[in-house]
Amino acid sequence: MDLVRGLAASGVVGAVLWLTNEVEADELESDGIRVLPLAAPPMRVDAPVTGFRSLVERVLTAERPDWLHFHTFGLSEAFTAKVAQEMGIKCAFTYHSPAWTCRRETGLLFGENPCDGEVRAWRCSVCQSHARLGGSKLLASAATAVSSAAGWAAMGMGATALRRRTAFFQDNRRYRAALREFLESCEFTVACAEWSVGVLERNGAKVETIVHAPQGLSVGFLENLEAAGAARRESGILCVGYVGRVTEVKGVHLLMEGFSKIEDPTLRLRVVGWEGVVDGYTRRLAGLAEKDPRISLIAKTDQAGVVREYLRCDVIAIPSTSLETGPLTLFEGLAAGARVLGSERLGQISLLRSHGRVVHPNTSEMWGRELQREAACKVAMTEEERGACSRSLAVRNTTDVSGEMLQLYRMYGNDAVCRGEG
Repeated sequence: MDLVRGLAASGVVGAVLWLTNEVEADELESDGIRVLPLAAPPMRVDAPVTGFRSLVERVLTAERPDWLHFHTFGLSEAFTAKVAQEMGIKCAFTYHSPAWTCRRETGLLFGENPCDGEVRAWRCSVCQSHARLGGSKLLASAATAVSSAAGWAAMGMGATALRRRTAFFQDNRRYRAALREFLESCEFTVACAEWSVGVLERNGAKVETIVHAPQGLSVGFLENLEAAGAARRESGILCVGYVGRVTEVKGVHLLMEGFSKIEDPTLRLRVVGWEGVVDGYTRRLAGLAEKDPRISLIAKTDQAGVVREYLRCDVIAIPSTSLETGPLTLFEGLAAGARVLGSERLGQISLLRSHGRVVHPNTSEMWGRELQREAACKVAMTEEERGACSRSLAVRNTTDVSGEMLQLYRMYGNDAVCRGEG
């Protein structure tokens, strides 16, 4: 949405094509932006719904865009791009998430170490089976062998649970072919993360048209930051903050366990985004917080509330165990004048190295050591030095991103007036 608004400021008329599972969804308007729904199946590996071509043709004929810029990927998106290109419409793609190429949605091979990201039917199926079944990789390989030998018979069942359980090898093979054809046909592709440049190349994107263009801070965040005023950091206390989804792949347990290892009464930890005990993982975190009164679990809040949390924190921690394409938390923490510590799984690793600190290895023990070091550094700083840290970095925002995208549309589209944003 921010991209469409940013382009509108340059005179570009845009709309959002929304692939939705909602039946017979109507066109709507969100913050002045038209949202045009297209029916989609439940999962990205499912074939487009019956009659999808006519739906796509109807929308594209009515809108007549010069460009469709995709920000998600699945078989329906691939089909939409094919129809658009047949109609003479240029296509671009921004890779926002490892989920667009990884069935585990983390970019981690067998849930452990970063994968090279290439979609390969056998490897992806074994990794997917390992996630579902647990246990040994041998068991996962056996399940994949059964799927590759007999799963083809289930392909005609459509978007059903039985097909997904039995034909996942064929699903992954079809997905690989669609992804490669889609990326090869795009005029340009955008890698938000440094690590995702290689992922796009290995999956068929033309090397000369891959652009590394990180995400940017939203206008809303910057407005809330300006309205909030000065930082509210407490002297003599090191306040550490985590902001985001409280899930295992975000590594919140590593941060909390590492924090609890430090016997320092001047430390505080605020985990922002808490939605209560919903599973075994959050129950484990609640237990850690109950044992350590210095840890606060802060309920999920609105953007203004999130900004206030940033401004009270000396350190923002990003202990992600899965691959991140940003994350925006890195940009937001730096913009608020906080010190940022993060794992090596972050997408903007160069920015973290130059303006924050990489925590490696990403273990609870190392997080404990790094936080102890930050506490010692804060004690040694003078009031003048602390004040100089606040909001001294000009962080990239969505206006910057919009300007870059407009330049790319012109470069690859012969200065066509861009009227569509998909």
